[in-house]
Amino acid sequence: MPQTKSLIITNGDTAADKMREARINGDILCWRDILHEGPVPLTDSFEELSAIRVDYLAGGGWGEPQEIYTAFAERDAIMRSLADYSDITLWFEHDLYDQLQLLQILDFLSREPSVHPRLSLIQAGTFIGRETPSRLRMHLKLRRPVSELQFGLAQAAWAAFRSPTPESWVALLRYDTSALPFLRSAILRHLDEYPAPGTGLTRTETFILDMIYTGHATPVALFHFFEENEEAPFMGDWSFWRILDSLSSGAAPFVTGMRIAHFSPAFSEEQRTTYLGSELKLTGLGMTTLTGRKDAIDFRRLDRWMGGVHLTNKGCWRWDAGSRSLVAPRI
Repeated sequence: MPQTKSLIITNGDTAADKMREARINGDILCWRDILHEGPVPLTDSFEELSAIRVDYLAGGGWGEPQEIYTAFAERDAIMRSLADYSDITLWFEHDLYDQLQLLQILDFLSREPSVHPRLSLIQAGTFIGRETPSRLRMHLKLRRPVSELQFGLAQAAWAAFRSPTPESWVALLRYDTSALPFLRSAILRHLDEYPAPGTGLTRTETFILDMIYTGHATPVALFHFFEENEEAPFMGDWSFWRILDSLSSGAAPFVTGMRIAHFSPAFSEEQRTTYLGSELKLTGLGMTTLTGRKDAIDFRRLDRWMGGVHLTNKGCWRWDAGSRSLVAPRI
């Protein structure tokens, strides 16, 4: 008997809830992975990468380890059972968070040719969760079959993102990426989270220090203004506050005034209120780093993954946003 079930693959629960509110038919699979954070190295299999991601998310306090493991196992099982569906729609937004998920999924599906005739893509230039039901249903008019060009571009981009150096990721900027119209801006936004030459600060870190200097002194105000200043907001508040915590911790902090040292999703309401209401100020180091007189990398232990790139103090790639060029680690 031919299958008649439809499947929609999208970014997360907010989008899924909005689709259900709009009475859009089909099963919905939420990807729920913040691929712009933590290790995403080259691996031998889809499941091996999932195991790495589960370890990272569980270790970072993003949820109960068993719940994260179960969610990924169920997700991956569906991806291995796509023959159960008569049509499959990938429905993703324009921001970095979504574009990386889309690359991973298209790369996986590129090696599943039996799925290709049943596969389509909606590339949304607005946020699904902010649409009214009627406007969201209009997105269905954007649905198009996935082309071989899109598969090829996604394969190249996903491999570049997971490479141990950012050179291939940057090289994509020299080519036509219009088949995935939001990929170029996502690449550039991701590169902005590399340390900058001179200051050693990322774009988000620079924004935080600059906003504190100009008087936006609480974590909640900082996140509000951060989202307002992003062309395509991609970072959740938990991720943002972790970056803020990293600036206020260690032997040589850049920020002072935190009433609770580190944000936790497990905070009580009272703890959350206390954390969000902290009145922050720059330290002397924060000021001199912001103005380029000192390099933040000299005052912190760098141990961070950017896709497949492991940034350390001795292996610190930098991104010059002005000239759009990489600066290789100092040997």
